[in-house]
Amino acid sequence: MPDRSNPFKDIEELFDRMSHGFEPRGLALHEVAVDVSETDDELVVTADLPGYDKEDIDVAVEGDRLTITADHEETTEEGDDVGEVDEGDEGDEADDDVHYHRRERTRRTVSRSLHLPTAVDETAASATYRNGVLTVTLPKPAAGDEGYDIDVQ
Repeated sequence: MPDRSNPFKDIEELFDRMSHGFEPRGLALHEVAVDVSETDDELVVTADLPGYDKEDIDVAVEGDRLTITADHEETTEEGDDVGEVDEGDEGDEADDDVHYHRRERTRRTVSRSLHLPTAVDETAASATYRNGVLTVTLPKPAAGDEGYDIDVQ
């Protein structure tokens, strides 16, 4: 059934699904699977992000959208000489005494932007990352925060 509170939600989700797979080659960009739960006081969004460090993760709330992005780069080394550097003249950038037998870098990037089903207090939001699971807690606004009364003069 269509979401009456956001008539464009279905179109946004369709666009997200259609654009998936058009990322630049060599950049592993995937969508983050999330769970969204709600209590009387808050929304809680959990996302599995195994293999990332806390510093790799960015969480942003803008209006009724939550965006989670994680970006991690790894270097794989192999062989006896990998990383071995001849201690020649320090600061000499033309020193060709570095012997790599293989060094490979990979970058993993995941991202997800989703519509929040209810209003939240962005300023009181918090996030924790433990054992590969990101938990974003988004308190709902206080009862009186639904709008402003304007005095007519």
